Amino acid sequence: MRVVARLIAADLIATFALIVLGGVVRATGAGLACPDWPLCHGRVIPPLEPLVLVEWTHRLAASLAGLLTLVVVVAVWWDRSSRATLGGPALLAAVLLAAQVVLGGLTVRHLLTRWLVVAHLGTAMAFFAVLVALAVLALVPGPAGARRARDPFRALAVATAVVTYGLVLAGGYVSATGAGLACPDWPLCYGQLLPALRGRVGAQLVHRAAAVVAGTMIAVTAWAASRTQARRPAVQAAAAVAVGLFVLQVLLGALNIEYQLADAVTVSHLATAAALLGTLVALAVLAHRLPEIEILPTSEGIPPRPSRAQRVLDYVALTKPRIMVLLLVTALAAMLIAAPGRVSPWLILLTLGGGALSAGAANALNQVLDRDIDALMSRTRRRPIPAGRVLPAYAVAFAVLLGVGAFVELAVLVNLPAAVLALAALLFYVVVYTVWLKRRTAQNIVIGGAAGAVPPLVGWAAVTGRVELPAVLLFLIVVLWTPPHFWALALWRREDYARARVPMLPVVAGEASTHRQILVYTLLLVACSLLLWALGYLGPLYALAALALGAGFVVLAVRLAREKSVPAAVRVFGYSVVYLALLFAAMVADRFLAA
Repeated sequence: MRVVARLIAADLIATFALIVLGGVVRATGAGLACPDWPLCHGRVIPPLEPLVLVEWTHRLAASLAGLLTLVVVVAVWWDRSSRATLGGPALLAAVLLAAQVVLGGLTVRHLLTRWLVVAHLGTAMAFFAVLVALAVLALVPGPAGARRARDPFRALAVATAVVTYGLVLAGGYVSATGAGLACPDWPLCYGQLLPALRGRVGAQLVHRAAAVVAGTMIAVTAWAASRTQARRPAVQAAAAVAVGLFVLQVLLGALNIEYQLADAVTVSHLATAAALLGTLVALAVLAHRLPEIEILPTSEGIPPRPSRAQRVLDYVALTKPRIMVLLLVTALAAMLIAAPGRVSPWLILLTLGGGALSAGAANALNQVLDRDIDALMSRTRRRPIPAGRVLPAYAVAFAVLLGVGAFVELAVLVNLPAAVLALAALLFYVVVYTVWLKRRTAQNIVIGGAAGAVPPLVGWAAVTGRVELPAVLLFLIVVLWTPPHFWALALWRREDYARARVPMLPVVAGEASTHRQILVYTLLLVACSLLLWALGYLGPLYALAALALGAGFVVLAVRLAREKSVPAAVRVFGYSVVYLALLFAAMVADRFLAA
């Protein structure tokens, strides 16, 4: 079942990406960039023109999602333990996949007929919803015992998901008929609450009315979850995420009017709609899957309820603000280096705000996934989740809202490249580092550290709209800085990592090998930092600062190798933080003096 669950999760992610790409196709008008189907201009690899590339990438992603779906169906029916629970939904996913393939071909051949476009979107969303249900069924154990009594909340959760699906279809019809700007103002329409319901205006108003109905039902569902499902944290968390996503969706709807259907806004509107529908489907399945009352400790085992201020501080702690500050320093420096003296303060604020939300989401999910490790380590056992002050389900809800908010804020108010880079860093940190590498290899921090090196790329892309060689060098500096920084910490906390069975280098290879590796990476870091001067991107002031700071780092690394003591490791760890901050400050100072 674990393998099946991973395959379903991969298919779910691929399908969500496919839906977002479909939104890009629609927003850019690339739907007929390939006039034939299944080939594109009669070729497997068509001419790489911008719109053709958008449509071709969408088709390639569809092929990947389709292949993954077939693998999921085979895996479900091959495994007897999962066949009884997942067999029916898996076959339904296969049927919807076949229907979507046919609709995709018809959409191209019939030149984007409005009802075919709506059917294409509706089938895609239904397919996505089935995959969400499959994922929840695979990950959450079913109820034991006799058949349970009727629960009105379950019916309410299902009804809310169905109504929201109808809202998505109404939005698809608005887009297909070009009615997105039929009402030039918001929330009124031509200054009226209820103008004449005809033509495109009627389509727009039906969509808005459906949003009011769906929003009301989501609010009622969340209220019911907090009152009648008080002992089902996962249900409460899903309901909270749904409310947050709906509020975000309403804001995006207003921004669609304000920004005249800008590509980034319309794509974010579709992506948030898919996330909202998926959350409500998950909520409905959880309401059926989980027992009405979860077993909680007796009153003697329940810690005293923390104050409101303490609860706020606990959620702030989930974001790891001290680590976040250093990441934001590198992003800010990259922005100032890319265009010294020409960066709007508002752009800086919006970029750093979105970056903070994205980093906070990644750190919160990291703490959810590592809660068993954190509980064993003296350095981390007082964190909110292992200490029992924040439930994992609530932390996941908090992280999802931060992550979605970060992507939308960056995509709409900064630019799409910055948003995509921030999202890629989040996924890399959570999936590649936390889930895959951290518990499997001593090189976890070498590869996984790339996630923490993305903020300079985000900052650079926010200013220029692209990633250039200087930004890549900034990325490499942080990548090479990460191993000596974290291995020094691992030497300091070696017993903690050993107790938690995390294969950090000092635990697996020993301290002597770690000392050598710290020195090697420090030398590589200093050499890489000088490339910015050697290639002419920065001047002599930066070169002198990089040499001086690098020399201090090398001296401490050499002393660590000779002394082989914990105090020496602590000095390397502390200096590494100061080094990175001062190095990026020197870059900014040099760039401003040269400007």
